[in-house]
Amino acid sequence: MDAPQALQPDLFGPPGTDIRVVLAPPLPPVPPAPGRSRRGPKPTALSVCVLGSGSGGNASVLRPPPGGGDRPVLIDAGFGPRTTTQRLAQAGLTLAELGAVYVTHFDTDHFRPGWVRAMVDLKLKLRCHRWHLPDLRRVRDNQRLFAAGLVEPFDDTPFTADGFAICPIRLQHDRQGTIGYRFTRGGVSLGYATDLGHAPEALCRHLAGVDVLCLESNYDERMTKDSPRPAFVNRRNLSDSGHLSNDQALAAVRRIGELSPHSNPRRVVLLHRSAQCNHPTKVRRCFAQDPAIARRVVLTDQRRRSRWIGVAPLRAVRRAQLTLAHCG
Repeated sequence: MDAPQALQPDLFGPPGTDIRVVLAPPLPPVPPAPGRSRRGPKPTALSVCVLGSGSGGNASVLRPPPGGGDRPVLIDAGFGPRTTTQRLAQAGLTLAELGAVYVTHFDTDHFRPGWVRAMVDLKLKLRCHRWHLPDLRRVRDNQRLFAAGLVEPFDDTPFTADGFAICPIRLQHDRQGTIGYRFTRGGVSLGYATDLGHAPEALCRHLAGVDVLCLESNYDERMTKDSPRPAFVNRRNLSDSGHLSNDQALAAVRRIGELSPHSNPRRVVLLHRSAQCNHPTKVRRCFAQDPAIARRVVLTDQRRRSRWIGVAPLRAVRRAQLTLAHCG
């Protein structure tokens, strides 16, 4: 029997071009092993898949639980639409399923100008801090997003969108700064902070209690100081406005853990590892100093997506403890 087929627009070809998508027939269900429960995996209130993270591009997809009618969202769009489409497909999603893009800042490894056309075609919302509107207006063809009514800026005030309670925080990075996020859904919170030269106490308190912590661990200090890159680049990365080192990231995770109830964070997802001035072995060796944290660590990669990372709500935790109370 032939597999069913469907047409969808080709976002990368000339206008009006369609591509034919062949949908494979569903595989038969796999029976559970003897003695195993027939129930599926525990439902998660939210889950994240890092599509890739590094100096060449950064993008993560945050997925709410199924059945609620809310769409997945991107955090940063630092790969072009074509690469993002491929990695989303590996994660079981399509561009058309996305509801919005949340931007940390507008460096090109976090937002590619090629996204403007795709976002207009898909009517995909762009959510960014008002602080960054001047940077958005420097993006090629940005006026198309404004004309289509797709730009929805926010300020420092917590807000609700796309099924999440969202608490933003402004952080120091280069000239324009960056935005950290705390997303909460169903009593589970995810914190996201990247491209920051240091982790201030305000950030650690902002992210206290999150279940999943996505945090930059960019460079090894010794490798950076020995790097043949221009001295001004190394000075910038080592500064309080640059990036977090492995040691700084570990210290931040420890501090967030000290401020958190119930042994949170339960997962630590490390982002934006430098290809020139860091190595997975260096990161693991650094975090091995704290075995309790090391067991929770997930390393991400520039060239491949991560697995889906999610946690189920803790029964003993009242939802109010993990919502906007932590945004002050």
